[in-house]
Amino acid sequence: MTAKTKSVIQCILVLALIALVSGLLLGAVRLFTYVDPLQSAYDRFKEESGAEGEFSSMIVEKETAVEGTNGTIVYYAVSTDGVHAFLAKGGGGYKGEKVPVYIFIKDEKITKITPGDYEQQTFMSELEKAKFYDNFVGKEVATLKPSSVDLVSGATMSSTAVRNAIDAAVTYYNTKVGGKSNG
Repeated sequence: MTAKTKSVIQCILVLALIALVSGLLLGAVRLFTYVDPLQSAYDRFKEESGAEGEFSSMIVEKETAVEGTNGTIVYYAVSTDGVHAFLAKGGGGYKGEKVPVYIFIKDEKITKITPGDYEQQTFMSELEKAKFYDNFVGKEVATLKPSSVDLVSGATMSSTAVRNAIDAAVTYYNTKVGGKSNG
């Protein structure tokens, strides 16, 4: 074996060792930094909803389109004390993005709405300043028509997407969960 061949083999072995160590390090980082999205949704539901009971099982765990709306249900669960918690996404956000929104329903009424994590938080704060969510909170879901709520000037796309997310949750609740319109 020539000196040049030995040198090439050494370089290949060193590169293989570097790749192996890098892979192990990346795996370790992922192991320690991984956040389970399902557990994160449970935690957020409990934290934001004000439910006294526990959210024990997800009814929807996979993003599901809601017929007749421009929104999807990402997660949906019910607490032991009757709070229905939705993470919905509404289409129509900035650059066509879907905007995540947490919607909570108890006793056939929306009790709280909070924005999810969204890159365009500036526009989401405009919705809070304009008291946009007040158009939905306290309203009965059986008669609520989210599409009739006026959009917020300066945050038109974000308010459209939020309205679409709320529409998806309300429609899902009324047609699949047993809202008054579902009998």
